[in-house]
Amino acid sequence: MTLREAVMRAWMVLGMSREMAELGAKCSNAFIPDAAALIESPVKPGREQEFVAALKMIFRKMDAAPEAVQAAVRTKWETVEDELIQNLIPEA
Repeated sequence: MTLREAVMRAWMVLGMSREMAELGAKCSNAFIPDAAALIESPVKPGREQEFVAALKMIFRKMDAAPEAVQAAVRTKWETVEDELIQNLIPEA
């Protein structure tokens, strides 16, 4: 099982459709490009269910505190935005 499959399984166990779980995995790759390289990494054999259970717990916590998730995403975006500005806009 890959990390992508584990994430999708956790979302589906929490009630998300397979199509939405696949879309969510694709969006995660777009929003968190650093994680895209890891998404095909294997989960340790024999620990798949434990890993999926841990992901479910994380997703439940994220659902319980959407403001915290939004703040983290906003912070990440501001960092990316700053890097883009520094790398793409020449100094005057």
